[in-house]
Amino acid sequence: MLCAQNSLEARAARSPDASIERQQLQLRQQQSTRDESPNPYILIEDAVHGVIEIPTHIGEIVQHKLFQRLKKIKQLGLLFLAGKPEATYSRYDHCIGTYRSAQIHLNALKRNSNNKKALPEWCRHSVEIAALLHDIGHGPFSHTWEEVCGNSFDHEQNGLICVDKIFADMTSEILRSLRDENNGRGVQLIKALIVGKRELLTYPMMGLGYIFDIVHNSRCGLDVDKWDYLRRDNKCLNLLSDEDMKFDEIFQKSRISPDGQRIEYRYDDYHLIYKLFMARWRLHMTAYKLPKSLAVCNLFSKIVRRCKPDLLALMADSDDWLDLYDERVFQMIESDPLMRYLHCPHHWLEVPPCEGQHENCVCVNIKKLGPGVDMDPDESYALYGDSSKKRSIERLTTPTSITTCYKLL
Repeated sequence: MLCAQNSLEARAARSPDASIERQQLQLRQQQSTRDESPNPYILIEDAVHGVIEIPTHIGEIVQHKLFQRLKKIKQLGLLFLAGKPEATYSRYDHCIGTYRSAQIHLNALKRNSNNKKALPEWCRHSVEIAALLHDIGHGPFSHTWEEVCGNSFDHEQNGLICVDKIFADMTSEILRSLRDENNGRGVQLIKALIVGKRELLTYPMMGLGYIFDIVHNSRCGLDVDKWDYLRRDNKCLNLLSDEDMKFDEIFQKSRISPDGQRIEYRYDDYHLIYKLFMARWRLHMTAYKLPKSLAVCNLFSKIVRRCKPDLLALMADSDDWLDLYDERVFQMIESDPLMRYLHCPHHWLEVPPCEGQHENCVCVNIKKLGPGVDMDPDESYALYGDSSKKRSIERLTTPTSITTCYKLL
C-alpha cells in the first residue's frame, strides 16, 4: 500500500514498536518543518520487508502508469485457479521487494568488502532502479503469458521499451541526469542490468563489473530477483519451513572480489547455495508446476489463441499495452465456452494419460530438472574465506516427470 507521511501516525499507534516509530516520525516532521520543504520520501508497506522508505525520485517511477499496471498482474499467474486461492499477490509487490533487496545487498557488499573504488552514486541509482523495473515488461498473468505466446514474448526485452517510455516522462533531477548525461549512460546501464548483458554498454565498467551479479546474475543465478521471489512466494503459499528458507547469509555475507569484477560468496555458505536451489525446486514441485496449474495454463493458452490471437503480438510500444492485464484479458475471452472450466474446478476429472488424443482432455507431460542441475557447477561460484569450511553437498540430479491428464466434464 502506498502511503504518504501523514498516514504514519495511525500505523505507529498499532505497531509493537510504536514508541520508536512515533519518535522517528516526530524527528522527521521536525526536520521537514525546519527545511520548509516536502518530505523526501513516501512509504510502502511490504509483506516481506515491512515499511519501505521510497525516495521521491523512485516514487515518481512507482507512480508512473506503466508501473502501476503491475498491480493488475498476478505474480503467480493462474495458480490461484489451481488449488492455491491465496496466490493472488501482484508483480508490483515483487518489484518493490526486489528494489529493497538490492539496497540491502549493496549495503552488505560495501560492509564486507575492502574495495578501494567506491560505487558512484549514479551507478547505485541505476542498480536500484534496474531492480525496481526488472519485471516491468511482464504480460498478463506474468510468466503464463510467455507460455500463451509460445515463448515469442520476452518480458525482459519488452521491459526495455517500458524503461525508455518511463524515463521519457520523468521530471526528477536524478532521473533526468540518468537519462540525459553522458549520452544517457544511466538508462543504458539500467537496461543492461535488467537483461544481464554487460556487452550492451558502450562504455567500460572499470572495477565495477560486480554490479552485474546483483539484479540478473547470468554467471551463477544468485541475484536479488530470486532472493525476493522465493521469500515472497513462500510467505504467500506457506509451503516450506523457516529452516528450508535459511539462505539469507549468501547475500548478507557476500563481498566484492579484489578486482571489482564479480561478487564472491563465503565457503561457509556454499551449502546454503544448494539450499536456495532446493527451496526453488520444492516450490516448483509443490506450486509452480502443480499438474493442475500446468493444465489450467494449457487451457488458458488454447482459449486466448483461439479467441484473441491479435493479443499475442502486443508489446509495450503499443497504445493498447496498458489495457493488457489479467482481468481485462479474462473479460475479452469470457464468451468462449471453455472459460467455464477455468471458473469451475469441479468440472476437471483426472484420468489416465491419453497424450492429448481426446478433444475434451487437457494433458500435461513435462520433466522438471533436479535442483542439482538447476544449480550451476561449482566453478560458477567465486568463493572466499577458509576453504575447509566448504561443506560437501549431494546434488539431486534426477529429473521428475509430471504426466497428468484431465477430462473436462
